[in-house]
Amino acid sequence: PGFKHDLFGSSHVWIHANPDFQELAPDLEKYGLEYIWEEDHITGHPNLEGPGIVVYKDIDKTCDSIAQYSERDAKRYREIYDKWHEIRDGFIKGMFSPPAKPGLMPTAMQDSYEGLLKLKEFNLSSRQFVMQNFENDTVRAFILGWALAPQIFPDTECTGQSFYILIPGIHTYGAAIPKGGSMMLPTAMARYIEANGGKVITEAPIDKFVVVDGKCTGVQLEDGSQILGSRAVVTGLGPKVSFLDCMDEVHLTPEFIEACGNFSYGSVSIARVHLALNELPKYKNGKDMDSCAFHRIFGTMHDIDVQYAEIMMGKPPTNPFLWSAGWTILDPSRAPDGKHTLIIDTFVPSKLSDGSSWDDIIEDYVEDVLLKVMRRHTTNMGPENILGAYYETGVSLEEANPSFVRGNTTGGERLLSQMGYLRPLPGYSQYKSPIQNLYMTGPSCHPGGGITAMGTITANVMLRDFGMEHRSFS
Repeated sequence: PGFKHDLFGSSHVWIHANPDFQELAPDLEKYGLEYIWEEDHITGHPNLEGPGIVVYKDIDKTCDSIAQYSERDAKRYREIYDKWHEIRDGFIKGMFSPPAKPGLMPTAMQDSYEGLLKLKEFNLSSRQFVMQNFENDTVRAFILGWALAPQIFPDTECTGQSFYILIPGIHTYGAAIPKGGSMMLPTAMARYIEANGGKVITEAPIDKFVVVDGKCTGVQLEDGSQILGSRAVVTGLGPKVSFLDCMDEVHLTPEFIEACGNFSYGSVSIARVHLALNELPKYKNGKDMDSCAFHRIFGTMHDIDVQYAEIMMGKPPTNPFLWSAGWTILDPSRAPDGKHTLIIDTFVPSKLSDGSSWDDIIEDYVEDVLLKVMRRHTTNMGPENILGAYYETGVSLEEANPSFVRGNTTGGERLLSQMGYLRPLPGYSQYKSPIQNLYMTGPSCHPGGGITAMGTITANVMLRDFGMEHRSFS
């Protein structure tokens, strides 16, 4: 009792790049949303070989940390950051607008040698990018681990371009958490909606969308009641739940049904433990590492290769990387006085090849594998520091939210065939479904999973369709 954990999304970064959210934020603050900013230490990367790497808000301090392993790599990191001013405006427009046609960028870049070089780099996989741009194995693993967050594989093509956003973005926008937990973002949104005459209903699972004469008019809940919309209906449930689970096939073409069935949610899921602690971990890399609330614990490039090979084989990773978040260092209100919370997780196969369920093995896996990795890097994570544990797997995630299909939390695999103008499906990237008056939002749409407030994109599309001038949300 008294310990508050973020069950799903946790660190809020890209939402602060969304101009429409920035317009809305002052109103949400009136209803309880208060961000706590990490002003100095953003992310710690513990390592048993050397001092580890700390990503600071300050770019110079970060480069100094990287330079302890390789001055050349620190210089390259800084070069990528320095290019940010050339792409920042385009990034914001591209991320928070309906996706452009896939030929637009190649057409703009194909007529110059410099453009072709950049286009080639954008098309690299994350692994290829770090191998070509950085020389030190520790730095490579740290940079590559950063890019794997959307549950991609290291060799997924066309993910190289993400580094030109990831590296400068964290130094530009920093990182923040809502005071009291991530739940304060939707809580403030609900209060704001209700204060303006709307109504928010929870614990009301959808049975199906109501379609009359080819138009979506509302939803029917599992208890048989209906909620009807005067202008439109919006779904954030993704292709499988929206169209295969919650819509009668008669309203859809066989081709669209087949496309929804072929939409890939990927084969990567999460093994996670929430811990109540007496004290936060003390890292062997020292006080600077301890000052970080968020850590990415990656070993070598070979360790990453082994983990993803095991994932592909459907085996529990034997020496996985870890993400850990001890938010009580920033927000003591999340635990009783003097106590702390910690989230530890890693990526695992969504389906185990031996037929067992993650729910059956998660407690042993946490004790025998995840905590073993954590204890290699810390001095105080023995049983005496742990007051309680709560376990989460892809099975429990999907039970909590059926849109987390097979435990995937990113709205669908980030393949080239499912990104940008092709996300979620060819012909349906502009936030409109094949059913009239039914709009789409959520992580299955562009720009994909993450806390970005991307629902504002759908809202702007709807305003234009309704002939309403864009104006302040307040």
